[in-house]
Formats: sequence, structure tokens, C-alpha cells
Amino acid sequence: MKTLIYGAGPLGSLYACLMHKAGNDVTILARNEHYEFLKENGIVMFNEFSKEKIVEKVKVVDSLSEEDSYELVIVLMRKNSIKNVLPILCKNKKIPNILFMGNNTLGFDEYLNYLPKEKVLFGFPGGGGSRMNHIVHYIDSEKPNGKRLSITIGEIDGEIRERTKQIQNLFEASDVPVNIVEDIDGWLKYHIAFVIPIAGALLKCGDNYKLAKDKDTIRSYIRAAKEGGRVLKKIGYKKRYPFKFNLFYWMPEKVLINIMKQLFNSKFAEIAFMLHLNAAKDEVKELANEFKTLKNQTSIKTPNLDELFRNLN
Repeated sequence: MKTLIYGAGPLGSLYACLMHKAGNDVTILARNEHYEFLKENGIVMFNEFSKEKIVEKVKVVDSLSEEDSYELVIVLMRKNSIKNVLPILCKNKKIPNILFMGNNTLGFDEYLNYLPKEKVLFGFPGGGGSRMNHIVHYIDSEKPNGKRLSITIGEIDGEIRERTKQIQNLFEASDVPVNIVEDIDGWLKYHIAFVIPIAGALLKCGDNYKLAKDKDTIRSYIRAAKEGGRVLKKIGYKKRYPFKFNLFYWMPEKVLINIMKQLFNSKFAEIAFMLHLNAAKDEVKELANEFKTLKNQTSIKTPNLDELFRNLN
């Protein structure tokens, strides 16, 4: 598939590199100084686990016109930037498939105000990082030499179409595992319920390593994630995603605290959580406010969630 990756952040850059390396026809869209850097130097990636530096000379553009033709556009941008991209995508009538990969709390109405339902699908990348001085510092596994984290994709109605399989094949041929879910809206909402309280806990403690030593804040985080899950269940999202989030409801709190201590006391948490948070506080704040909108549809008490959300302001 002739593919445009719209957004040259850490994971947009990573997937562009992997697709290019696998021989796919891929272009990345970047802007301003970063566009000039990519034109001259290619995408420069630094793996924080292996310390390996990767350079790929991927095709780069700085805009999408009404006449540009791609079989697939993958939008990898922060949620608070999407509103600026939708009018641009709307003007191009030639692109048949647009995959939005990123955080989403309130569903898809904002997107469908600009784009026909049959054109869009949604998902979430795996890994994290940040771009510093045009170099992408990233991780895409939970531990050194670990399996690459999968991406998640899904159609709005839960069907698996021919294009869903084609996109799956595109990523898997580029050595990126793919998880297809039947309720991508629910998956994205539960993901927010899991990760946004982490941001509040990190900001309260200062960094992930300090959080790993703060048993009380970890306990508050675990209870906040459960509260968020109860909110989602109350408004109709009965199936929890991803599967491992169910452990928060099944396991004793003492066991969960020890698990989260290990997670926060890791290079993965430093790059995927803390480094990303430092670069995306505006997005995190917006997502927290959106989740409050969902919470306000219920009468469920969320004292731990409320406490951690206050750290985001």
C-alpha cells in the first residue's frame, strides 16, 4: 500500500523506518525545521535499550494537498493536534483509508464531522519516547531484547474488512505485531483509564523512579484505575481492554503494588511514561478533562482519580 505517515514524532518515525526498511512505499510528513532535517539527514532513531542508532532515508513531504494520492494515511499525532489535521484530510477526496493512531476518550464524532465513516479506522501504537534535537529517542519493547510491542487497530463497527487485513499485513511485514479488536472505542477508553492516572502519579512524585518508592501513591494509582474502569462499565463499556488490565480487578492490592513498583522502576517507564509525559503535558491535560466528562455521566465516586487528576492542572 502506498502509505503516508502523517506525523514525525517518535512512533510515526519508527513505523516509517520499519516500513521503508521492509521495502514498502512509505512517505512521512514533517514540518518546518524538522522537515528540513529529515530531507538532509533522513530519520535518525536512537533505541534507549540497545543504544543503537538507526538512520533511514525515508521520503519526506511537508504538506498534504487535495490532489495527493495515497492508499493509506496513518495519522500519528497528539490528540490535541487532531483538530488542525481533520480539515486538511477532509479536502483530499482521493485517499480511501485513514488510520488514526493515538489517544481518544470521547469517541469518533469529531472525526466523522469531517470524514465519512467508511474512510476511517482507529488504533494505538506500541512503545513510546520523545524527539530531542531532531533525534528520536524511543523504546518499542518492555525490556532489552524483548518482543516488539504490538499495535492495536479496529474498525468503528468492529468488522474485519479487506482493508483491515491489508493494514495488518503492512505492519506485520514490517515486523510490527498487530492486535485487531472488535470494540476499538472501548479499548481506547480503557487505555485512558489506565494511563492518565499514571501521569498524575508521576507528576506528584517527580519521576518514575521516585514513584516506584512511593507505596501510597502507587496504591492511589491502582485504586484510581479501578475507579476509571467502574465509570466505563457504568456507561456501557462492559468488556475491559486490554486483557491485562483485568489484573487490576482480579489481583490483591499488595501483589499489584509490587508489580507496579517493578514497572515504574524501569527504563521502560522512564522513556514510555516519563519522557513522553514531559513532552505531552498539554495532551494529557486535555485527555483528563475529557475523561471527567465521562465520569460526570455517572454518580460513581472517584476520590483517587480526582486526587491524581489534580496534579495535571
